Amino acid sequence: MTTTPMPDISDMVWQPGKRDLERSRILAFSNHVQCSDLEDLYGKASQDPGWFWGAVADWLQLEWQRPPMETVDQLSIPHLTKWFPGGAFNIADNAVDRWIRAGRGEDVALLWELEDGTRGSWTFSELACEVDRVSRGFLDAGIEFGDTVGIQLPMVREAAVAQLACAKIGAISVPIFSGFGTSAVVDRLTIAGAKAHILSNGFQRRGREIEVPSDLPRAMNAISTLKTTIVVPLVSSHRPLELPGLVYWDDLGANSPKEPFAAVQCPTDHPMFIAFTSGTTGTPKGVVLGHAGFAVKAGSDAAFSFDIGPGDVSTWITDPGWIMSPIIVIGGLIAGSSVALYAGTPDWPDTKRVWNMIRELGVTMMGVSPTLIRSLMDKDHHDASIDVADLRVLASSGEAWTPDAYDWLFSRVGHKQIPIINYSGGTEVSGAILSNTTAQPIHPCGFAGPLPGMGADIVDNDGHSLGTGLGELALRRPSPGMPLTFWGNPDRYHATYWDRWEGTWYHGDWVEVDENGIWYVRGRSDDTLKIAGKRVGPAEVESVVNGVTGVVESAAIGTPDVIKGESLVVFARINEACPTDHASLANTIATELGRQLGKPLTPKKVHIVDVLPRTRSGKILRRVIRSVYLGNASGDTSSLDDPAALDVIRSLA
Repeated sequence: MTTTPMPDISDMVWQPGKRDLERSRILAFSNHVQCSDLEDLYGKASQDPGWFWGAVADWLQLEWQRPPMETVDQLSIPHLTKWFPGGAFNIADNAVDRWIRAGRGEDVALLWELEDGTRGSWTFSELACEVDRVSRGFLDAGIEFGDTVGIQLPMVREAAVAQLACAKIGAISVPIFSGFGTSAVVDRLTIAGAKAHILSNGFQRRGREIEVPSDLPRAMNAISTLKTTIVVPLVSSHRPLELPGLVYWDDLGANSPKEPFAAVQCPTDHPMFIAFTSGTTGTPKGVVLGHAGFAVKAGSDAAFSFDIGPGDVSTWITDPGWIMSPIIVIGGLIAGSSVALYAGTPDWPDTKRVWNMIRELGVTMMGVSPTLIRSLMDKDHHDASIDVADLRVLASSGEAWTPDAYDWLFSRVGHKQIPIINYSGGTEVSGAILSNTTAQPIHPCGFAGPLPGMGADIVDNDGHSLGTGLGELALRRPSPGMPLTFWGNPDRYHATYWDRWEGTWYHGDWVEVDENGIWYVRGRSDDTLKIAGKRVGPAEVESVVNGVTGVVESAAIGTPDVIKGESLVVFARINEACPTDHASLANTIATELGRQLGKPLTPKKVHIVDVLPRTRSGKILRRVIRSVYLGNASGDTSSLDDPAALDVIRSLA
């Protein structure tokens, strides 16, 4: 997501150089399909998405277990569209074994670093051996084709192997955030009807060993479908774990033959994994993503957005429970890149840690959240140059940029030489709708536009195209990475995305396209404020607030007002190292909002806080803030990073 662009950005616009253009993978694809330039490619993809996605699959050199009868069927009925119908395809085979068949068995596939400093790597051949061992172990443990398997691990090599092994035998993985509490884990396993669950006995954080919650074993034993639990020992805990059908990771496939294991044949629309997303109300949604669709979308995003392929080392500082993990791990492998995993805290024992990891593992493409950058920036004393060695591409997703954080990453880390690929879409489309590329100029906090084949449009409340200005983000065409369904609730899938405008996907983002064709995401449309008849995205308000000296980040919400309809209320988190008079700062913020956005948007109240409610992936929960501030129920808060943050909001109401 993005914020309002900075007023003086002439020296912040990144321009691709000759070397960037020569190695650009999206330009290589454009040339491969004989398009004259990117504009020609985008136009042809819009006119004929079937041609485009078929060409993408061919260019990625995906290998079918059975060729599909056609690229797409029922394109005119988007929620029923079938991609690559009649074919068979296994994503694990394409991510790993395909590269061995191509002669790359001795190339490095996976690298990792743990918080204690342990590093290692596997070649494609070594990774294949481990995936095959675990695949056989799953079968020995009674996990079969179509079974659902929870995976709750930090960003360790076992997390990648577990998801690949599930896919290889046709089981359906259910990634779960490693730090979830017991109730959130049980909810997701229960909804998915999980037959097995893979978890660690704990994990390391900031030099301490954190064990699994003491109430987890009893809760897991109460899940009727759960027959097998696989434990990865990551800490030295000796607490006995009384779990259903307990098997230890290292014992999987221990007595099985060491010969290669053939990937199970999967229909192209066979579910690969269930990615749970949640809002402020209702149960978590189980988004079902398929083998072929995810491979084509995530693989092409890795190539076109992040510009990675053979010879690259890509990483994303995230958790296996979030969508950016499979996009970078499996999408990166599909694109031919090596993938690096970091399982520790990025700023422990100090803020040099993450940059040391980038340098030591030879990372060429790194993905971060703006929240992480704000944290690192706050602790940066500029006492030494930041050396990122081979890094040539930065990327970000998940939360709004503040101009100062963007500037810090671009200038301090990237030395104004490394492009920042803003990347916005979501779990529901297996990747990005809007993105930058290394073949186009990049404006601070903005997007070059929609990726080809996504059919993106900016529309009004009735679904009519706007062209420029502020509006809703919509998709006029289906794409392969869209959900097969919601697990156990197909009607909810249709109602969520396809009911508002006939034949058009409602994404729920409030976007702006300026006169130069640069796109900006202004926040979730259900967060949009309407004050005195004017609609404004919260990110536009927050951009002004975050520009006030001393403010690190903020959240803007609307509260009922008998005259204006809604009144603006702002919560501003301040820099702990910058002592400020709260009342004076609140007045400055209110004055600045009125000056820059107009007097009607002068806030009714500005609250100065030390913490804001956010998810563990960094997204500020504006709807939760609003609900709690107004004295209503908070809804589903299973993804909340710090529950005490809600108490702060309640105390201000």
